[in-house]
Formats: sequence, C-alpha cells, structure tokens
Amino acid sequence: MNQIARSFGTYFFDNVFLTPAEIDAGVVVPGAEFSFELWHSFISPKQLTGLTQTGAFGIELHGVTSGSLASFESFDYKVSLSQAGGEVDYTASFDFGTGSAYRFNLTASMALVMPERIDWSTQPEMSIQYLTEVIEAFDGTEQRIALRDIPRYSLSYMYSMTDEQQYRFDNKLSTSTGSMIVPLWPLQCQLSRAVQPGDTSVILEAINAHVRTSDTLLISEGDECEVVSIESVAGTVVTLKHLAKKTFSTNAVVLPARIAYPADESNSTSILRGFDQHSITYDLDETQIRKPVPVDDFERLNSRPVFPFRPDRSKDVTTQYNRRREILDPLIGARSIYDRARGTVKILGQTFIFFSEQERQRFEDFAELMTGAQGEFYIEGPGQAFELSEDLYGPTYKVKIKSSGYSNFTNSRSLAPIVAIKLYNGTTIYRTILNATGNPDGTETITVKETTAALKQTDIETIVPLYLARFDSDEFRYIFDTSEVSTITKNIRQLLYADAAIDT
Repeated sequence: MNQIARSFGTYFFDNVFLTPAEIDAGVVVPGAEFSFELWHSFISPKQLTGLTQTGAFGIELHGVTSGSLASFESFDYKVSLSQAGGEVDYTASFDFGTGSAYRFNLTASMALVMPERIDWSTQPEMSIQYLTEVIEAFDGTEQRIALRDIPRYSLSYMYSMTDEQQYRFDNKLSTSTGSMIVPLWPLQCQLSRAVQPGDTSVILEAINAHVRTSDTLLISEGDECEVVSIESVAGTVVTLKHLAKKTFSTNAVVLPARIAYPADESNSTSILRGFDQHSITYDLDETQIRKPVPVDDFERLNSRPVFPFRPDRSKDVTTQYNRRREILDPLIGARSIYDRARGTVKILGQTFIFFSEQERQRFEDFAELMTGAQGEFYIEGPGQAFELSEDLYGPTYKVKIKSSGYSNFTNSRSLAPIVAIKLYNGTTIYRTILNATGNPDGTETITVKETTAALKQTDIETIVPLYLARFDSDEFRYIFDTSEVSTITKNIRQLLYADAAIDT
C-alpha cells in the first residue's frame, strides 16, 4: 500500500539508451573495432554537452561528441583499438547536462603481436595433440577414448637476433604478459597482387586450409607487417573486415595468425656479443581455434579407411615385435613364462615426407578423422605377403602361392588377415584370407573369402599384407624444412583382437 506503481513508461520515456552499454570482448587483436548506438526518448531534441573518456590510450572513438541530438534517432559510434598490447578498460561518459552521465564500457585483453621472422636454419615444428585415454586389458585388448574435441596445438620456433634487435626482443619477452598473436610461418601463402592502403581484399596465389579457416592474418614483408581481420574467403580472394593500411608488394607473405601463450620456459643462447638465438614454444589458445574441416575422400574397406600414405623409403621402416607374456620369477625355483595370447603385436615405425602443404593437410585430415589415435584403419605392411606360384584361371576361391609361411595362419594372429593385390594398371584388389595349407611340392594353398577372376602373375606388381592398425600415440609432430616440404615420424600399432573382416 501507499507505493507508486511503476510502468514501462517510467523507464522508457525521458531516458538515454546505449546499446550495448557494456562489451567484454575477451582477447582481441590490434585494429579491432567495436560498435554501439546511442539514442534518447526525450520529447524534444537533447543537447549533448560533452564526452569524457577514460582508459583511452591507443583507442579512438568515432561518432558525435557534442551538439543537439534528435529524439528517437540512433547515432552510431565505433571504438577502434590500436595499442600494442595489455589490458583494455575503456569508458566513454556522455553528459546531457541532467546531473548524471551515461556510460559505455569496453573491456578486453589486447594480444601482443609477434611479427619477427623465424630462423629457418632450425626447423620449426608444429605439434597437434589429442588427449586419448587407453584402457588396456590383461590379455592385450584395448579400448581408446579421445577426450578432446579440439586438439592442442603448439609451435616451436627459433629466432636469431643481431645487436640492434636483441635488446628490443629480449625486453619484449621479459615484460610481456598475457596472450600473443603468433603467425604460423610454415603455413604461409604468397600474394598474387600488391596490397595498397584502402584495399578491401587481398588475392593469394594459392590458399591452404588454415588460411581459409583463420579469423586473423599477418601480412609481412621485410620489417613491415600488418594484422588484418578476415570477413570472408572465396577461392583465393580474402575479403577484409577493415581497409588495409600499408603497402605490400607481391614479395610479401600472408600467414594465418593464432592467439597463443608462450611456454613457461624459453631459452636464449648468446652465440656472440651481438648475436642471440631464442628458442620459444607457443601453446595455441584452443578456445580461439577454428580448425579446418577434414576432407574425407579416403578409400574404405569393411567400413574402415585404408591408409593411403607411402613411407619415405630413404629412411628405414622399423618393426617392433611385442609379445604378450606373463613371467613369474620367484626368488627360488625356476622362472615360469607363458604366453597370454598367440602371436606378437607389430609396431611399425615409419617416416612420411610431404612435398606440398596439400599433402601434409591430407595427412592431418586423416589424423583428424581418426580422432588422433582412437580410430582403426588398414595399413600396408612394409614387406611382401607372398607371390603366386601359378596364374589364376576363372573365378576361384583357391590361390596357390610360393612358400611364405602362411600355412601357420591358423596358429597365429600376427599374420595379416587381408592382403592387397596391386596390379600394374593401378588397380588394387583386396582379399580376406580364411585359411592356408601346405602342399607336398613346397607350395601353399590359400583359401580366400571372395572369388577372384582370372589373373596372370605378370599383371601383379606386388601383394602386400594389410594390417588392421591404430596410431600408437596421439601426438602428431610435423617438422618443416621449408614452407612446402615437411616430415612426420609415426609409430603404427597392429591390432590383434579386433574383427578384421566385418561384412558391410
């Protein structure tokens, strides 16, 4: 009782509105812009007597700062950030002479740009890690669960600094706090058209998946650089959110930039009094990453993809044999050893080399589809499975081969249950082995699940074992020799207990 009723009109009329009145932008990049609107609901035009700004270092406000403002008319304002780094706490107070100010507040964390060129004499590395939990039973069977939807990215760079650069760079590392904008130097693209101040887009010679999915790019040429934000990408044309401010020739490189944090520890080595080398590892902020969508164009067998990458045979392909055994070695008496499972688990160590970014991205897509090390796939063994001892005539389930030890197929799970028959015409035929028996003449007869048409020995390039496998670890470390050539070494584990031949 005896209370004044409040209505919508109590708040709406004779009031000033800022939409939005507060913006918490999080981590931002230099050159970022934010917009808000001001309008009032007074019956007559209102006089804006003044504007007071706090925390405005490196910040520009574009809009009406004084004068008569009409009723129910929106006035646009833009806040442009240009400071080098640090925390942003900006407030704009609009005074209409009514005894109170109407405030707009912007808070953000400005990332520090790291445009310095890296030293390619030390190979940069990019590591992609999935958090995969492996649950292994006593007999060697395992279940894997990928705990991360977005993998963890890290970059390792080497910077070489001469005397006029080293103090500035050292001071930058020592005093900086918070996040940084780090370009991915190994994933650079080349400009196909020069950039002029006022340009709304940049045109590239070729574009890779990481540039296509970036929000921010760094254009670098010599000592000049500029951070630009992407509005959209169509083909090789990148449309910018804001106009370009500097001039760059076609010799400039365009790099995808990521928000990252330097590792807790980085090292510097003073080679000479006027020459230092800095080794820094950056951990990318996974909450800000837009990962490329994987392209799934891989051949499948029994609902599982076939690993299409050939190892670099200039480096040895190693095979490790792990036996599943239980050993009881008491302090007295004889040692007791027994096998927990037939056969051995093969772990293949292979090195892959990619001569273009498209090839490396295809490998990255395959790893993404496997969720790191969770998925199962088929992979060719490093050697030859067997050779035919005679041609095949007509559709048949029986294949006669030279002596290769496949007659022990039923006694060991280590032998490949599927083979890939590669023909000289580029065709690959997959056959599932059911059993194998030895013949008196030293040959062996293999019974396969699928019928095989007439096939000559001279048409066959090779017959390789096809193992069901997984990546042994969920870390994928790419080492870059140049912006095009890169290598990765992976251990791939054969699976013994999974059903290798599921009918699709």
